[in-house]
Amino acid sequence: MHPHHSRLSKDHAEDIAIKALTFLSQDTEMLGRFLALSGLDPVSLRDVIGEPSFLAAVLDYMMQDDATLLAFTANNGLAPEDILKAKQKLDPMASASTGAL
Repeated sequence: MHPHHSRLSKDHAEDIAIKALTFLSQDTEMLGRFLALSGLDPVSLRDVIGEPSFLAAVLDYMMQDDATLLAFTANNGLAPEDILKAKQKLDPMASASTGAL
Protein backbone atom coordinates (compact mmCIF):
# COMPACT_ATOMS: atom_id res chain seq x y z
CA MET A 1 0.00 0.00 0.00
CA HIS A 2 1.07 3.52 -0.67
CA PRO A 3 1.33 5.73 2.40
CA HIS A 4 -0.22 8.64 0.48
CA HIS A 5 -2.95 6.66 -1.27
CA SER A 6 -5.50 9.36 -0.38
CA ARG A 7 -3.49 11.77 -2.54
CA LEU A 8 -3.45 9.81 -5.75
CA SER A 9 -1.42 11.38 -8.56
CA LYS A 10 -2.88 11.63 -12.04
CA ASP A 11 -0.08 9.38 -13.32
CA HIS A 12 -0.92 6.74 -10.72
CA ALA A 13 -4.62 7.02 -11.56
CA GLU A 14 -3.79 6.50 -15.26
CA ASP A 15 -1.60 3.53 -14.36
CA ILE A 16 -4.47 1.93 -12.42
CA ALA A 17 -6.84 2.49 -15.35
CA ILE A 18 -4.40 1.00 -17.89
CA LYS A 19 -3.99 -2.04 -15.62
CA ALA A 20 -7.78 -2.28 -15.42
CA LEU A 21 -8.05 -2.19 -19.21
CA THR A 22 -5.36 -4.87 -19.47
CA PHE A 23 -7.29 -6.94 -16.92
CA LEU A 24 -10.49 -6.55 -18.97
CA SER A 25 -8.70 -7.47 -22.19
CA GLN A 26 -7.70 -10.83 -20.72
CA ASP A 27 -11.38 -11.84 -20.72
CA THR A 28 -12.82 -11.54 -24.23
CA GLU A 29 -16.40 -11.64 -22.95
CA MET A 30 -15.78 -8.82 -20.47
CA LEU A 31 -13.89 -6.76 -23.03
CA GLY A 32 -16.62 -7.32 -25.61
CA ARG A 33 -19.27 -6.15 -23.14
CA PHE A 34 -17.21 -3.05 -22.30
CA LEU A 35 -16.67 -2.22 -25.98
CA ALA A 36 -20.38 -2.69 -26.71
CA LEU A 37 -21.36 -0.38 -23.84
CA SER A 38 -18.76 2.23 -24.81
CA GLY A 39 -19.63 2.11 -28.51
CA LEU A 40 -16.00 1.46 -29.38
CA ASP A 41 -14.37 -1.18 -31.53
CA PRO A 42 -10.79 -2.46 -31.11
CA VAL A 43 -9.49 0.02 -33.72
CA SER A 44 -11.07 3.12 -32.14
CA LEU A 45 -9.96 1.86 -28.73
CA ARG A 46 -6.36 2.59 -29.71
CA ASP A 47 -7.30 6.19 -30.53
CA VAL A 48 -8.78 6.95 -27.10
CA ILE A 49 -6.67 4.78 -24.81
CA GLY A 50 -4.71 7.73 -23.37
CA GLU A 51 -7.67 10.03 -22.81
CA PRO A 52 -8.49 10.58 -19.12
CA SER A 53 -12.25 10.44 -19.73
CA PHE A 54 -11.89 7.05 -21.45
CA LEU A 55 -9.68 5.74 -18.65
CA ALA A 56 -12.28 6.96 -16.14
CA ALA A 57 -14.93 5.05 -18.11
CA VAL A 58 -12.83 1.87 -17.84
CA LEU A 59 -12.70 2.28 -14.05
CA ASP A 60 -16.41 3.07 -13.92
CA TYR A 61 -17.09 -0.17 -15.80
CA MET A 62 -14.89 -2.09 -13.35
CA MET A 63 -16.94 -0.71 -10.44
CA GLN A 64 -20.20 -2.03 -11.94
CA ASP A 65 -19.40 -5.62 -11.00
CA ASP A 66 -18.18 -6.44 -7.50
CA ALA A 67 -16.61 -9.78 -8.50
CA THR A 68 -14.61 -8.14 -11.31
CA LEU A 69 -13.62 -5.22 -9.09
CA LEU A 70 -12.48 -7.46 -6.25
CA ALA A 71 -10.56 -9.79 -8.56
CA PHE A 72 -8.79 -6.83 -10.19
CA THR A 73 -7.92 -5.10 -6.92
CA ALA A 74 -6.72 -8.34 -5.32
CA ASN A 75 -4.47 -9.07 -8.32
CA ASN A 76 -2.98 -5.58 -8.24
CA GLY A 77 -2.58 -4.95 -4.51
CA LEU A 78 -5.22 -2.23 -4.51
CA ALA A 79 -8.21 -1.49 -2.33
CA PRO A 80 -11.60 -1.15 -4.07
CA GLU A 81 -11.77 2.49 -2.97
CA ASP A 82 -8.53 3.15 -4.89
CA ILE A 83 -10.50 2.53 -8.09
CA LEU A 84 -13.03 5.22 -7.15
CA LYS A 85 -10.23 7.65 -6.21
CA ALA A 86 -8.49 7.01 -9.52
CA LYS A 87 -11.74 7.55 -11.45
CA GLN A 88 -12.36 10.82 -9.62
CA LYS A 89 -8.79 11.96 -10.38
CA LEU A 90 -9.20 11.18 -14.09
CA ASP A 91 -12.71 12.63 -14.42
CA PRO A 92 -13.32 15.18 -11.63
CA MET A 93 -16.61 16.27 -13.19
CA ALA A 94 -18.03 12.77 -12.79
CA SER A 95 -18.27 13.29 -9.04
CA ALA A 96 -19.27 16.97 -9.18
CA SER A 97 -22.69 18.01 -8.04
CA THR A 98 -25.25 17.90 -10.83
CA GLY A 99 -27.34 20.63 -9.21
CA ALA A 100 -27.77 24.08 -10.72
CA LEU A 101 -24.68 26.23 -10.47
